[in-house]
Amino acid sequence: MNVIERVVAAVLVIAAFGYFFYRVFYLLKLLKIGKPENRYDRIGARIIMAIRQSIFQGAQFRVKTADHIYAGIMHIFILWGFMILLLGEIEILLSIFIPNFSFAFLNSLYPFYIFSQDLFIFLIIVAMLMAFIRRFLWHPRQINYHAGAYLILVAISLLMITLLGMNIEHLTDDPRFAAVASKWAPFTMFVYSHIFHPASFNHSIYMSLFWVHLVTILAFLDYIPNSKHLHVLAAIPANFFRRFTPPLLKLAPIDFEDENLGTLGVASVKDMTWKQLFDGYSCTECGRCTELCPANNTGKALSPREIILNTKENLFKNAKTLLSGTAEAELPVKLVGDSITEEEIWACTSCGACTNVCPVGNEHLRDIIDIRRNLVMEQSSVPSLMGQALKSIEAREHPFFGTAASRSDWRKGIDVPFFDKTKEYLLWIGCSAAFEERNQKIAQATVAILKKAGVSFGILENERCTGDPAKRMGDEYQFSLLAGANIDEFNELGVKKIITICPHCFNSFKNDYPDYGGNYEVIMHSVLIDDLIKTGKIRLKKSVESITFHDPCYLSRHNDITEEPREALSAAGNLIEMKQNRKNSFCCGGGGGLYWSEEEGERINQHRAKEALSTQADIVATSCPFCMSMMTDGIRTFDEHKEVLDIAEIVYKNMI
Repeated sequence: MNVIERVVAAVLVIAAFGYFFYRVFYLLKLLKIGKPENRYDRIGARIIMAIRQSIFQGAQFRVKTADHIYAGIMHIFILWGFMILLLGEIEILLSIFIPNFSFAFLNSLYPFYIFSQDLFIFLIIVAMLMAFIRRFLWHPRQINYHAGAYLILVAISLLMITLLGMNIEHLTDDPRFAAVASKWAPFTMFVYSHIFHPASFNHSIYMSLFWVHLVTILAFLDYIPNSKHLHVLAAIPANFFRRFTPPLLKLAPIDFEDENLGTLGVASVKDMTWKQLFDGYSCTECGRCTELCPANNTGKALSPREIILNTKENLFKNAKTLLSGTAEAELPVKLVGDSITEEEIWACTSCGACTNVCPVGNEHLRDIIDIRRNLVMEQSSVPSLMGQALKSIEAREHPFFGTAASRSDWRKGIDVPFFDKTKEYLLWIGCSAAFEERNQKIAQATVAILKKAGVSFGILENERCTGDPAKRMGDEYQFSLLAGANIDEFNELGVKKIITICPHCFNSFKNDYPDYGGNYEVIMHSVLIDDLIKTGKIRLKKSVESITFHDPCYLSRHNDITEEPREALSAAGNLIEMKQNRKNSFCCGGGGGLYWSEEEGERINQHRAKEALSTQADIVATSCPFCMSMMTDGIRTFDEHKEVLDIAEIVYKNMI
């Protein structure tokens, strides 16, 4: 390079890096608008999590389909390639400021450096071919096909081609490089020997390749913080700031006695925490969340990816006002109405498939419920049937409006002990098993099993709702009242351990009640039943019937309970898995308050029912009263005679 070329290159490098850091600091400034949130606990565990999920791309393989595995391998090539090739880019940039700079001074390590550069040039070219094949031939529905994605693929391909060309030219120009490359750069040598074989160094060709490479890498550098590829910078920090699970979702409690309470829930990006805003920065737009969303799969308006991305765009569109220093200024672009629709917010079943599969730990579900909180508690905007359920909770302490049943109907004709301080467990029946005639059989079977096993338990004479439906629909106030009343009663009775029939009740007691001072040992009936079988307290005859198990979302994804129900069912019959199972299960459609909703288009429960029926199992098993109702209704659409049973019913039927 002559002096003029070197000066021009240096100016380009300094200008590009200057703009890059300006943009990064601007993005960080926007994050400061968010409310505080502690994501700095357990530093060691967070570092390990970031390394496992980002560096080793663990999150890419959570769903073991051909496309996910293919994309995971492709991204590993790209990520590791850029980490390794970063050294080569540093060498090129330093050579602008330090003539003839080379890492040859590494001596014995230099061959390994050359080999790593050569290997990952090859692997990234392979990854680019994989990416083009995926986009042009496979056409996965979940990925975005905007021009920016193709621009990045072309840029990366150009970087690798120019880098390879520069290395080939170096073979005839740099004796230090050529001596090592002949043995340690097989890909470069193959292309040199079989495709391009320059007899001597051509300065013009080399400089053309150099300038194309330099301009491309600098343009790429400045494009990153202005595009979807912002996740290149944000993904590793995002995985450091991930929530530790279970539970999958943790909603911050609201202190309704605080005189300076402010906005209830999220009405605008000003009401979000910095981590919620950062989710937009880290989104890879891979579409896994939307691909697995039951609402989206059945034609509803909701796309979890767009919730995250539209929140980010809302932040950017309101940036001028937000950074003006006027805290009370009204934002020109509304979050709900302009960027996100209420229809999207109310389509969510709260199943958590989106949050569970996200490779960077984004929490779509938290955003949705926080927005619901504002819609319900400040704007009184809620779908009709959900509104009736909330009114029923307020008036009758349960959501089953219109029912003529009482809470005691399920135990008519059977002897069920009431809880007192001599009992070990409180058996919590829950609203669905109490008020829905079909689900009363689940409660009855559970009582029979506990009696047979000699478990010390009792029930409350008059239960009230845990408040879970209200919480998921966004009415945190009703939840706090119910939780407070239940905790007071439990403490007065001396409750220490609780058995639940419903995963939603389980989740509330285990993960939400501690925020209100209620700390109990909580166990799902399916987990306890599995333990009773293993310890020999109940014995079963194994049926020849085949069983397929539908994982309730609030057991599998939200609380990581997947194996105990299967082990209990395997002791009673022959288990056949559905294609979507465990944490990758497909929702029944009844969560998030959608049990009380008018569903348009394809029904989620019917979609899941088709999958269950495709196994040709004799029995469809559940471990949740809401799943029982939804799956029974879905199955009946296609097969009037197929049995749908709870784990407790199956075990009770097979007890010796």
